[in-house]
Amino acid sequence: MNTEPLAFFANDLPAHFQKGVEALRADTGPGARAELDDVLGSRGAVRIVVEGAGERWLRVEGGAMSAVEGKPEDLPARMVFSFTAAAATEALRLIEETGRMDEPEAPRRFARIASARAEKLLAGHKIEFHVIVTDLPDEHADVLVKVGIGTETPPEKPQFTARISFDDIEELRDGEITPQQILGRLRLTGDASKAMALGMMLMQPPKK
Repeated sequence: MNTEPLAFFANDLPAHFQKGVEALRADTGPGARAELDDVLGSRGAVRIVVEGAGERWLRVEGGAMSAVEGKPEDLPARMVFSFTAAAATEALRLIEETGRMDEPEAPRRFARIASARAEKLLAGHKIEFHVIVTDLPDEHADVLVKVGIGTETPPEKPQFTARISFDDIEELRDGEITPQQILGRLRLTGDASKAMALGMMLMQPPKK
C-alpha cells in the first residue's frame, strides 16, 4: 500500500474501487442488484488537493475509477477534499498499520462511495465545511479536512465546522453505531442545518 498521498489516490484507491465493483457484481443477496446499479450509475469527478504536494482528479463513470492530473471536462465536478500532505501521510500510515485495507469488506466500502442516488439528492446544492478529526492514536495532532460539495474549490471560510473523534469513526466503520448516531456525536459550529437535512435524506433507504 502506498503511504505517499498522491500515489495512493492515483493507484491504490482506483484499484480497491475496481475490486469493490467486482465484488458487488458477484453479490446475489437482497438488494444486491440495486446497490450495484447505484454505483454503476454514478458519474462525476472529485478533486483531491494535497497541500504541499499537488492534486489529482478522480473520474468515476460506469463503475470505473481513474486518476488524472487535470480537471475532466466531460464530467461534472461533484466534490473537493483538501488536506495537508503531512496529515494525509500519517493517516495512510495508520491505515496500513491497522491493516484496514486488507479487510475483505474494504473494497466494497470504496466502491460504495460512488452513488448515483446521492448525486441526485445533492444536485444543485453547494455545501462548504471543515472536518476536524480529534483524539487520534499515539497523540497525533488533529487533522483538518476541507470539504466542498457542489464545488471544486476547497473552502477557506466554511459554512460550518464539524469535529469528530477518531474512535467515533472507528465505531461507525465497525458497525457499532449507526450513521444517525454519529450525527448526534458531531460537535458543530456554524450553520449546518442544510447539511444535516441533506444528510438525513441520504440516510433514508431508497424508495422501491
